[in-house]
Amino acid sequence: MTTNTEPPLADLAREVRIASQALTRRVKENTLGLAPHLFTVLVWLEAGPATAADLAGHERVSAPSMSKTVGELEERGYVARQTDPTDARAKIVTLTPSGRRAVSQGRAERDHWMADRLAELTPAEQNLLRDAAAVLRRVVEHP
Repeated sequence: MTTNTEPPLADLAREVRIASQALTRRVKENTLGLAPHLFTVLVWLEAGPATAADLAGHERVSAPSMSKTVGELEERGYVARQTDPTDARAKIVTLTPSGRRAVSQGRAERDHWMADRLAELTPAEQNLLRDAAAVLRRVVEHP
C-alpha cells in the first residue's frame, strides 16, 4: 500500500467516497417498509442467529439501543428470541420467515429505486457504470 497519494488521485478518492456515501444514503432511504437500522439488523441475521450484544457490536450501537431495535422487530414478527442454551441470561435472536420476506422485499425496493435511476441514463453511461461497479467491487474486496 502506498502512502504517497498524488493530488489527482486524492481528488478521485474523495469524489468516489462522497458519491458512494451519497448513493448509500439514498438507497437506504428507499427501503419503504423498514427504517434502515431495522433492515440492517435483519440482513445481519440472515447469516445466522445472534445475540443482541453481537448485533450491537456489528452495528456499533449500545446494547440498550439494540435491545429496543430487536424488540421492535419481534413485535413486527420479523425475529424471534429464545434463551441461549449455553447462557440462560442471554437471548438468541433468529430471523423468522416473515423477516426473510421483509429482507427480500427491502432488497427489491432498493433495486427497483436504483433501476429507475439507471433507466434515465444512456446505454453508454449504463455500460460505464457496469464497468465502474466491477472496479469498485475489486477496490472494496482488496485485503
